[in-house]
Parts: sequence; C-alpha cells; structure tokens
Amino acid sequence: MTHAPIPTLLAGLMLACTGLAAQACGPYTAALYPYARFYYEDPQTGPTGIDKDMFDELARRSGCQLRMVVESRVRIWDQMRRGRVQLTLSALLSPERLEIAELVPYAQGRYQVLMSRELAARIPSIAAFEADPKLRLLDVRGYAHGPTIDAWVARMRSQGRLVETGDFKTAARMLKAGRADALLALPSGWGIAQAAFDDPDELVPVDVTPNERNAVALAMLRTLPEADRLRLRRALQSMLADGNVHETLKRHLGEKGAKAAVYTGD
Repeated sequence: MTHAPIPTLLAGLMLACTGLAAQACGPYTAALYPYARFYYEDPQTGPTGIDKDMFDELARRSGCQLRMVVESRVRIWDQMRRGRVQLTLSALLSPERLEIAELVPYAQGRYQVLMSRELAARIPSIAAFEADPKLRLLDVRGYAHGPTIDAWVARMRSQGRLVETGDFKTAARMLKAGRADALLALPSGWGIAQAAFDDPDELVPVDVTPNERNAVALAMLRTLPEADRLRLRRALQSMLADGNVHETLKRHLGEKGAKAAVYTGD
C-alpha cells in the first residue's frame, strides 16, 4: 500500500477543514477536567493545560464554536449522558463511554498504583493486593483506567474494599490520612499526590499493567451531526499530522512525558 507524502496529506486535511469551516458548527459545550497538566491555572498566564490548548486549536481548525466549562470527571460523563456536554478530552475508552460517544485517540497513557514505599516492596501486583483482604484501593468516581484495572476496580467495589471520592486532590489527602492503602493515578498526577505527603519520597508508583497501553481520546457525543464530528476528526488528524499534538504535550509534560504519551495505534 502506498501512502500520500506528509505535505500532501496535510494540504488535503487543511483544505477539507477550510471547506467545512464555511458551514455553521455548534456552539457546543466542551468540558475540561482540572487534573494535573490537563487543565490548571498558571499564576502568570491564567487558564492553561493540554486540554485547554487542544480545544482552542480544534476550534480554530474546525471552525466549530466550543464553549468551555470546567467540571469533575464524574459530572462530565453524567452531563454527556444527558446531552448537556457534547465534547471532552483526555478520555480513556470504556464500553459504557463508547455507547454514547465517538472516541478518537490522539495519545496514550497508563494508570499506575501509588502506595507507600514499604507496601510497594511487598505488594508488586494486582494479585498480591487482592490477596491481602485488609488492603483498600482509592479511586476517583467517574474514571476509566483500561480493561485490566477497570476489572480490578469492579472487584474491589464488590468486596467493599474500594474508597471513592470526587476529585484527585481530595483522593491524595485521603491517602495521606490513611483512608486507603493505594491510589490509582496517571504519571501526570504523581506530583499532586506526592505533594500531599510530608516526605514526597514516601509515595512510589507500582506499574501493575506494564504491557497495557490505553488510548487517550477526544470524546464526541454520537448525537452530534456527522458533518460536525467529521470536521472535528479532520482537525484532530491535522493536529497529529503536523506535530501540534506532540508540541502541546511537550509544552505541558516535557520531552520525556510527551514521548511516552505518543499514540502508536497498537
């Protein structure tokens, strides 16, 4: 199979986006979740983050009007089910989400388990954690983590060993207070959790799914007109093709973090 050269591909994507931009699109509500580098307040520049920058660029390239709001992850998906929010970013795939939204991958990531250094030394896996009935797992309501960890979370819930809260900062404080023994977190959130402890080195990540890579996606309600979803898909494809997504990731995560987040499609 032959592929069009990158400049030709970019030209085609930009031409398609330009043609669609003459048509009305939106306004749509695009939800941001205030977590780590995805969305945060910079003291000098104000609201920023990976998702904020990506929504700004998606709106510019697609011509779609996007009204950004900030909500908790659980409220974002509740309001998407109700049709009050139409788009969100940094969404991990799950069967429930795929029922109501089209998810278009642009990056990848993997949750790990934060726990004390002493506990990590003797609990290196999901099986080891489950084998000790005294241990409790801490998570944020509304999160999806990929198939293996989602199944683990469901088992912990059924056993009464899951502690849930509404946002990640609260979860970090609850971990320090001893409300649970381990916390699920993306690498971008480790600093937040470690900052809650007097000794940041006390908390270490344990990679319980080393062979699993989970797609991070743009989520668009399936009730959006296909023409509008198409122009947003094409805008995202052009952002991937010309390196805009990678530059956005690098700006907020650094070179190493951006490299780890590159979507491989496998």
